[in-house]
Amino acid sequence: MYTPLHLKYRPQQLSQIVGQEHIVRTLNNAILLKKTAPAYVFTGPKGTGKTSTARILAKSLNCQSTEEPTTEPCGECNSCQTISHSSSLDVTELDAASHSGVDNIREIVSNLQLKPIEGKYKILIIDECHALSHQSWQALLKTLEQPPVHVVFIFCTTEVHKVPETITSRCQKFDFRRVTLSLVVNYLEKVAHQEGININPLALTAVAKANKGHLRDSLKLLDQLTLLGEEEITPNWVWELSGIIPEYDLVTFFENITLREITGNLGILQDWIECGKHPITVHTSLVSFLKDLLVCKTNPDGRNITQLEEETWNSLTTISKSWSVNHIHSAIALLMARQNLMRDENAHLWMEATIIEIVQTTKSSSQTQPWKDWKTAQDAINWAKEQLPHLSQTQLQEHWQKLTPINGKKALVWVEVIQKLQQTQLQQA
Repeated sequence: MYTPLHLKYRPQQLSQIVGQEHIVRTLNNAILLKKTAPAYVFTGPKGTGKTSTARILAKSLNCQSTEEPTTEPCGECNSCQTISHSSSLDVTELDAASHSGVDNIREIVSNLQLKPIEGKYKILIIDECHALSHQSWQALLKTLEQPPVHVVFIFCTTEVHKVPETITSRCQKFDFRRVTLSLVVNYLEKVAHQEGININPLALTAVAKANKGHLRDSLKLLDQLTLLGEEEITPNWVWELSGIIPEYDLVTFFENITLREITGNLGILQDWIECGKHPITVHTSLVSFLKDLLVCKTNPDGRNITQLEEETWNSLTTISKSWSVNHIHSAIALLMARQNLMRDENAHLWMEATIIEIVQTTKSSSQTQPWKDWKTAQDAINWAKEQLPHLSQTQLQEHWQKLTPINGKKALVWVEVIQKLQQTQLQQA
């Protein structure tokens, strides 16, 4: 029977956990020094290894290949095998999202009082523990306050703020961090090599980006991509299967906004919807790209913060010259105000209206009056240099000299000329 990649490559020892070195080191030392805590809280984003670590810790404590707990469970003994298959008599795994009732918890707590049957410890792993009811937590509290020496609690959650403080204060808390993009890509590369999957490096990066550092979800998408039957898996296939919007599409979209091109963007939006992109996905992508645009505007050397491809970053650098920081903030605020509407049955209409509004916001922001701060012709030229840094002072002075004043003033005409030059530059980029 075929084993999916996310199960086949699920870590079996603490040393195989990816991107959580601080946790691996601490738990390894706890086992070696025989300082295992009676209760743990594992918290962090999904797909970062919380439940896997809980199972490995259970195996380490109950492995029958050694007399004492070990940092390298054998994976072959009856205890390790039954823990892997969630059928151990000494290790109880509970999904709190579907088993949050107090009666169920009371029965488990009662069973914990009995000595272990095969291993050295009775271990209770509660996944998504934040879903437990108040009564269930109360049923656990007394045992947590005075735990039997043979009992270990492991609570896993993505929402630790929902776990009562009376519980977390009695546990050792470990914060699992999102796995970095580079670590995910490196891991996927190793898996692809071992499985003989022909996928190019850019596609591996696209897989990691699509799943935002979730290692399990990245493996699931990689598994799905292998069913395409392609000679080589490319980024286009990743974008098709994952439902995310390609960076080059977003670049075109924001170039259109800069050029006040509403019709073009409505056409792009229609294409996205027809290709199965949900409005909430479009919304999330636009907000994220605006965040990247803000980084580009305020920190020209900050590409590593955004995780954008170099070509995308270069395009964004050009676009950012036509956007003010205030305008970027306004566009983000407008999108966030419409976030709940993206789940409405008419979400695509709301998205169309929002796109038009963003363009109008751009237009109004471009109609500010920068000449209010100009006292000399050189001030106007200096302002133009900020908008068009690729032009020299001499070139800008030549443009200034060619202006025909309106009512004896060049300021308004100058702004229009610079805006047209910006649009020309954007179209040529």
